[in-house]
Amino acid sequence: MKVYYHRLQVELTRRCNQSCAHCCRGDAQDIDLTKEIIDAFIEKNDIYYISTLLFSGGEPTLNGEMLEYFVDKIIEKDIDVYSFMFGINGLSYSQALVDGLNKLRDYIILKSDSKRYCPGILMISQDQFHKDADPQVVEKLSQLSYFSPIDKHIMKEENILPYGRALENGLSRQDPDLSELIDYEKKYKIKEYEGDTYLVIDYQYIAANGNVINGGCQSYDLMDQYALGNVKKQSMEEIYLKGPQKRRCI
Repeated sequence: MKVYYHRLQVELTRRCNQSCAHCCRGDAQDIDLTKEIIDAFIEKNDIYYISTLLFSGGEPTLNGEMLEYFVDKIIEKDIDVYSFMFGINGLSYSQALVDGLNKLRDYIILKSDSKRYCPGILMISQDQFHKDADPQVVEKLSQLSYFSPIDKHIMKEENILPYGRALENGLSRQDPDLSELIDYEKKYKIKEYEGDTYLVIDYQYIAANGNVINGGCQSYDLMDQYALGNVKKQSMEEIYLKGPQKRRCI
C-alpha cells in the first residue's frame, strides 16, 4: 500500500534554547530524532507523495543533522515532495539544516514540471514572547531564496493555543480540545487508483521519539498520551487499518 501525505510534520528535537511563556509544548525534553527512527519510518512505508513537508521542534536548528539525513533518505527513495515549510527562533544557526533544505529545494525543482523557483518557506518566529533573533543568523539566512523576511507581531490571546505553558500561565482564551488527537478516522482515506491502493493521510505528526500523532499543536505529554503508534514498531498501514494501540486498550 502506497502512502500519500497532504501534510507531514517531522519533529527534529524536543530540546529548545528558549523557555517561552506561551509555548504549547510545555517544558523542553532531551529527545532528538535519530537515524534509527528515520530509517524505520522510510523503510516500513512505501511513501508515494508528500504535498507539504513541515519540520518542527523544540528548536529545529539544534538537530539540523537529522533534517539533512531525512532529506537524503527522501532523495534516495525518490519520494515526490511538492513543498516544505517550517519556522525557527533565529537564535542559532545550523549549516547541516541549511544544507538539507538546499538539497530539498534543488530536488523539488528538479522533479517539478513547473520548475518553481521557490518551493518552500523558512521563517523566524518573532512575537512578544520570543527573544529577538540573532542578527548574524538572520544575515546568513537572508541569502536563501526561500527565507521569509521577519514579521515581528503581537500574538493575540485568542490565537494562543491552550496547552503546555500557555495553559499553565493562563495566556489563552481557548479551551483545550482533544478531538484533533482522538478522531484519527477523519484524517485518512483508502483510495484505489490505476491498480494501486493508497493510504491518503490528511495530516500526520512524527515526533522525535518516533510516535505517530494525529495532531501537532498540543503539549508533548498529551501528544505522547494519545499517540496512534510508533514508527519503530508499526507501518502506517498497520496503525490505521488495524487501529491505533491506544484505542485498542480502551
